[in-house]
Amino acid sequence: FLQVLAGDRFAALADSTRLRTVVSAAPRGHVLASDGRELVRNRPALALVADRQRLVDDAGRPRDDESERVVGRLAVLLGLEVDDVLGRINDRRYSPFRPVPVAIDVPEEVLLSVRQNQELFRGIGTDTIPVREYPEGDLAAHLVGYLGQVSREELADPAFAEYRGGDLVGRGGLEQAYESDLRGRGGQQVLVVNRRGAVIDVQSDRAPVPGLDLVTWLDLDLQREVEAALAEGIVASRSILRSDGRLLPSTAGSAVVLDARTGGVRALASFPTYDPREFVGGVSVAYWERVNDPAEYQPLTNRPIAGQYPPGSVFKVASGAAMLEAGLVGPATRVGCPAAYTAADVTFRNWNPVGEGPMDLATALKRSCDTYFYDLSFRLWQQEQRQDEPDEVLQAVARRFGFGGRLGIDLPGEQAGVVPSREWRQEFWLRYREGYCDRAETADPGSLARELLVDLCRFGGLWRGGDAVNLSIGQGDMLATPLQVAAAYQAIANDGVLMRPTVGRELRDADGTLVRTIEPEPLGDLGLGAAELAALRDGLERVVMEPGGTAVGAFAGFPLDAVPVAGKTGTAERDPRVPYAWFAAYAPADAPEVVVVVSVEEGGGGSQTAAPIARRILEHVFGIERTTEVGFVPGPEILD
Repeated sequence: FLQVLAGDRFAALADSTRLRTVVSAAPRGHVLASDGRELVRNRPALALVADRQRLVDDAGRPRDDESERVVGRLAVLLGLEVDDVLGRINDRRYSPFRPVPVAIDVPEEVLLSVRQNQELFRGIGTDTIPVREYPEGDLAAHLVGYLGQVSREELADPAFAEYRGGDLVGRGGLEQAYESDLRGRGGQQVLVVNRRGAVIDVQSDRAPVPGLDLVTWLDLDLQREVEAALAEGIVASRSILRSDGRLLPSTAGSAVVLDARTGGVRALASFPTYDPREFVGGVSVAYWERVNDPAEYQPLTNRPIAGQYPPGSVFKVASGAAMLEAGLVGPATRVGCPAAYTAADVTFRNWNPVGEGPMDLATALKRSCDTYFYDLSFRLWQQEQRQDEPDEVLQAVARRFGFGGRLGIDLPGEQAGVVPSREWRQEFWLRYREGYCDRAETADPGSLARELLVDLCRFGGLWRGGDAVNLSIGQGDMLATPLQVAAAYQAIANDGVLMRPTVGRELRDADGTLVRTIEPEPLGDLGLGAAELAALRDGLERVVMEPGGTAVGAFAGFPLDAVPVAGKTGTAERDPRVPYAWFAAYAPADAPEVVVVVSVEEGGGGSQTAAPIARRILEHVFGIERTTEVGFVPGPEILD
């Protein structure tokens, strides 16, 4: 009935005009170092693309004989196996809504061959696509990030309402953090076409708006030196012989360099690293499996912001500040430094097996005396146990130093770390209590393991004196990121003002006009008086510049008269692994410009492995030429 009576109307509609929308991508913004040099830019690349729907079926095999012949011809043209070509066509990382790139950066003669013989390559097209280019190679990979196709899940998210299947989106680093600024706005033409597809009019035309260029705080030359110092230092430290006859594993590490006044990230390195160029045009399965192989120590992880480790003795600046705030000591109060300290029938040992006499806070930092902090923290715990609502001074001060929460750096993946408290202990116990109790029942009767598990089952939710003692030296359940340690020392260097670490400095449009400045942002104040802050700074200076300081050996021959350095070594135990090595510093000590933090996983003593790496970084920052080659401080006896 409809065909008979409405046939003329449908025929007219078939001959009428229709609208066709053509979308054009906007050029993505560049990422620049502080001096304007490019870390990331765009370039056009010639590509062969395949119509997946036309060429393959749901099983990923050629849809018909013609498709099979097309795939075979394409394999010959590209010098690939047929299965490799089919693998590229079926790559599920690419959206089914757009042609799939099967070859990028294709020679012009190959493209011409396809164009001139299109009847032999039906379903195969040619395109010029923008790809990210990395002039500095894999430098600052964890800062830069990479691009990947928007996922189906993201397309369903209102935040991605303006994205279409096949669009690229930032993955990791600045590419992800500044996605909305770098992406720009795509262009759109609405064309009026007839039934033959011929364009007869343009209804609307919106030109693409390029993304903004991001200028960072990054010093490219410093970044290059920091990456080299970290990688070479970690590899070299593996030749250090431990007291048990084994070599240091030194599996991975981090290095952070902050501007002491603004918190700007001048360099940030994670080892091992990866190459963002491998992600241009889509990462290969082989490379993806490699960077996710546990034996490779997770090169995609941005350790400075995502690695969470016990900070060890670099945390003692926060502990010392807490003891001052609690009124247990003043800057000049002397406390003993024995070889061991016993609390509640448990003995906690100093890193130095030889006891030392009473000392003030600055000297305790210089010598990194554990028992000084054990004594004060246990006294503080006893004091708080008598309170109906304990003040938890150490935890509160630690948070003011930037520990136990995200700092809000403009990079994705930042972790918060842990500052354990009574509330945290209770929540943790409730979460795992059932497991403790079950394991206690199956443990061997009379064994130490059973005794410990029974204790955890019954009393694991209590905040005990041993917890407070361990926390005072950055051990126990305390976890921090290298960035948090750097921020804490930046606050000390910056007269007590903690700044938000930032990588981005400003955003500019394509012609260089300033669009927005990313202003330095204070996060808070350490809450220390002048005398208390001076005691911390005095102790840190003596660590490096006074005989007996734990980092003196690592800085032998360094021109400390010209560039005084304040710092702190740290050696964090994480059984059953080899201790983690730390060194945190700022310089010049009398007028701080930079903060440097180095962390080496399973790197042994902080003065052994981390401090020499930090020294090399400081030498570059201040243009210091070595007169002699300085290696790692030898000796398994160095534990801090």
